[in-house]
Amino acid sequence: MLFEYDATTNRIFEMPPYFFFTVIGIVVSSSLFILLLLKYRHNIPRYTKIFFMSGGGLLIGAKLFGGLSGLYIALANKKPITLEIFLNTGIVFLGGLIGFVLTFLLMCKVSNKKIDFGVVDLAVVCIPLFHFWARFGCFFAGCCYGIEADSKLSVRYTTLIHGEIITASRIPVQLFEAGLNIAIFGVLLILLAKNKCKNHFLEIYLLVYSSMRIGLELFRGDDIRGIWNGISFSQFTSIIIICVLIFTIKSSKEKKHENT
Repeated sequence: MLFEYDATTNRIFEMPPYFFFTVIGIVVSSSLFILLLLKYRHNIPRYTKIFFMSGGGLLIGAKLFGGLSGLYIALANKKPITLEIFLNTGIVFLGGLIGFVLTFLLMCKVSNKKIDFGVVDLAVVCIPLFHFWARFGCFFAGCCYGIEADSKLSVRYTTLIHGEIITASRIPVQLFEAGLNIAIFGVLLILLAKNKCKNHFLEIYLLVYSSMRIGLELFRGDDIRGIWNGISFSQFTSIIIICVLIFTIKSSKEKKHENT
């Protein structure tokens, strides 16, 4: 018998599930960041302030990329590009991730005249931990649902799709992604404890998560982000991130070689 879940009626302590799990994610990840700052003897007031203020960059990036996903959908479906397609969209995690990272790096640069990548490593460790809880919120809220499939891994899932309540056996891709995020968190935490790959956690995380996201998108059943020539907006974004990282890493190695 398949596990059944109705995402259209559930509330947790009278709160929307996504809000509830997001709050947990913020509390847990920010608490860990402060503990890591303490353990590795960094400036706690300065970097805690930067960490929380970077949340503004996260929100702006998530909404901006939500608008870009609307543009992607319009182009894919050859529809007119209007202001409405930018305003009537949700949020996109990859946009929030980019917004958070860029804001954190910029504020570190402004605050300390240079970027301490040791602190960046600590912040990166906390990102998949936050995302782990956020994806639980997606599952219980009924968004980011998986494709229909009759399998032992499927869930009898009820959610609202284009204004209609639909029940179907679906791959719980939100929970799969949550599990992969906690695995990434565990690996980064081990690398941190063993002092491995120091100052390179950001590249490692972005490459691993973006590659993972490309695969996970194959099991997503929601079409709100748009599919263009078989490629979803999140897959397109992930490919861009990987290309930029490869170019940046290659350029950095060539620059170091020239200076030696």
